[in-house]
Amino acid sequence: MKQKAAKTPHILMVSAECYPAAKVGGLADVVGSLPRYLNKSKKARCAVIIPGYHNPWLTQQEYREVHVGGFHLGGEHIEYRICQIFHEELGYDLYVTDIPGKFDRPGIYSDHDNPYYRDEMERNISFQRAVLQWVHQWEELPDLIHCHDHHSALIPFMMTQCPEFWRLGRTPTVLTIHNAAYQGMFSWDRQYLLPEFARDRSGLLDWGHAINSLACGIKCAWRVTTVSQNYLRELMERNGFGLQSLLRAEAHKCRGVVNGIDYDYWNPASDPYLKIKLKKNIDQWKLDNKNSLMTELNMPTDLPLHIFIGRMVHDKGVDFLADLIHQYMAYQRGACFIILGTGDGHLENQCRTLEHHFGPYVRSLIMYNEGVAHRLYASADFLWMPSRTEPCGLNQMYAMRYGTVPIARATGGLLDTIEPFDGENGDGFLFRDLEDYQGMWGIESAARLASMPELHSTVRNKIMHKDLSWEHSASRYLHIFSEIIPASSNE
Repeated sequence: MKQKAAKTPHILMVSAECYPAAKVGGLADVVGSLPRYLNKSKKARCAVIIPGYHNPWLTQQEYREVHVGGFHLGGEHIEYRICQIFHEELGYDLYVTDIPGKFDRPGIYSDHDNPYYRDEMERNISFQRAVLQWVHQWEELPDLIHCHDHHSALIPFMMTQCPEFWRLGRTPTVLTIHNAAYQGMFSWDRQYLLPEFARDRSGLLDWGHAINSLACGIKCAWRVTTVSQNYLRELMERNGFGLQSLLRAEAHKCRGVVNGIDYDYWNPASDPYLKIKLKKNIDQWKLDNKNSLMTELNMPTDLPLHIFIGRMVHDKGVDFLADLIHQYMAYQRGACFIILGTGDGHLENQCRTLEHHFGPYVRSLIMYNEGVAHRLYASADFLWMPSRTEPCGLNQMYAMRYGTVPIARATGGLLDTIEPFDGENGDGFLFRDLEDYQGMWGIESAARLASMPELHSTVRNKIMHKDLSWEHSASRYLHIFSEIIPASSNE
């Protein structure tokens, strides 16, 4: 008797961000890459749905309307459309939820006129309900729904506890926590935003005497993943933002999976942002890029170049780095520093002051510019990530892909992705605490490595050939999916 071919499972990912359609942070990079690599494996058929923001990228696309619906959100009637985007280069089907009055705004969480949208819960819940209404009427249901962060973390609860979505009650769910600091909490007097559910199930929503979206997702999802193994350990043991005991109680279904990076996009041999692309000689390529950039910025070309790229916020340790640079420059000018990013106004001003006092050895580029970021990775000798928290971190992987040695605090995914350099072997330099002497140790360690060209070249070659792609991470997700997708789905 001939055996039936195994069915390729259909995965739907639900997220607030997805590169290139809508990006604020690393969440977008993950959701923009993981489904493409899952589809390339031929072992899953993955699609993504996000809110229909009115940002430049999304408003320029061609759409096909696939579903129209509506529901009551308390006393407000919500009408929505689900549309598919025609964009073959993505490598997966991308859908958007068009909800007038909720997402027809230029920003994802804020914009120039509104530093913070104040109807976050109404927006998140209307998005999740619209997604589930659409999926509920599919003739063939997805084999698994993969939710990302608190913006979609109520979906596992609604699928299993709200009669409106009864067909989805046995569909497996995965919740990935990208940053547990943001939990989507709101008071019980706003439970009217949710569809009808049995009141004896309220305990699934409650954490800390409030409705906590992320905690609810942890309780209700079939599997919970974090974006690195060490981040999961930290959340369970000491820095779980109030969720430590819950994650320990649900430990049997929790997994840590380190993110990867997109090797097609982050490719020094073909990167369209680079004026000088990698051919054969890595050291010459790095030197040529460095000389080109430093000449443009009127900075010395003969000193080690240290960079920081990221959001200027407390968690990223920008204040520590700025103080460290000030102390170093006050007595020595043996290195150059470039800081690229935007964020907290006080931290931006702190970095501007550095350039004012120590230019041309320090440049503060207060902007977000993807092309400049790529050129910095290609030009720099060292990348700083003095993060207070870093669930996974992608910048250290981008840096290594471009031959830039990371100097980072040993936390979260930085511990999982950087092998400490011991004088002969390793990827970069790790320090434990945000103490001045440890920061100076990082600068001095980098200086020693830069003073030994042969060893520096060896380290560069090693980190550029390290496997940081999504291939391995995608296979881990496929294994997790296979644990919970019913066997009948694969027959």
